[in-house]
Amino acid sequence: MEFKKPHRYKQGQSKNTPKQRVGSPYENAVPPATATHAKSSTNSKTINIKISFDSLSKTALFARIRRLNLTKRTVVVSASIFILVSCLVAGVFIYHHTTTRSSADITNPNEVVKNLDYGTVLPDNKSIDELGGWRRVSPAKSDPVFAYSDKIGTATITVSQQPLPDSFKGNVDSQVAEVAKKFSATTKIDVDHTKVYIGTSTKGPQSVIFTKNNLLILIKSQVKIDDKDWASYAKSLR
Repeated sequence: MEFKKPHRYKQGQSKNTPKQRVGSPYENAVPPATATHAKSSTNSKTINIKISFDSLSKTALFARIRRLNLTKRTVVVSASIFILVSCLVAGVFIYHHTTTRSSADITNPNEVVKNLDYGTVLPDNKSIDELGGWRRVSPAKSDPVFAYSDKIGTATITVSQQPLPDSFKGNVDSQVAEVAKKFSATTKIDVDHTKVYIGTSTKGPQSVIFTKNNLLILIKSQVKIDDKDWASYAKSLR
C-alpha cells in the first residue's frame, strides 16, 4: 500500500507565497483604547497647566493691585503732609515779613527804620521818630550800620552806630585808636571815662569816633564844631 505525504499548502495557494502571521497587519497600530487614553492624558495636562498659570496670574495681579493701592495711599499722605508743612512755613514767613523786618535786610538808604536788631543810644529827651528814623549807611554785603541825623547848634550831623566788632573785644581802646587813625582823628578828649577821637579836615568837615554801650559810634559833620560841644553831645547819648 502506498502512503502519500499530506500537502502543506491549501488549494489555490502558491507554493512561493510567503507565510503570513496572524495579526501582523495590526502589529504597529495603536489600540483605540490606548490612543484615546493618551489623548485624554494630553488634554488633562494642558488643562492643569492652564489652571495653574491662571491662578498664579491672579495672585500676582492681586498682589500688584495691593502694592499700587498702598503706593497711592503713601503718595497721597506724603503729598498732603508736604502741602500742609509748606503752607505753615509760608504762613509763618509771610506773617513775620509783614509784621517786622530785619535791619540786615534793609539796603535802601532812603528807607526809614524805627527798630533795629541791636541796642542803640540816643540823645537825652529825643526819640528816633523825632530824629527822622534810622537809615542804612553800609553796603548791602557788609555788616549793617544805621545812622540818624541831628544837629549841634546849627550844624547838621550824621550819627552812625553798629555793634562793636568781635575783634575789638578784649582790646577795645587800641582797636578804636586804630580806626581813628584811618579817619585822621588825632585829637583825643575824655568824656566820662570815654575816649573820644576828633578829626578835622582842612576844608572843615569833621569825624568823631568813640565807643559806648558796646557800640562803635562814628559822627560826621560838614563844618567844624568846638570840642566842648562834641564832648557834651557824646555825654548826652544814652
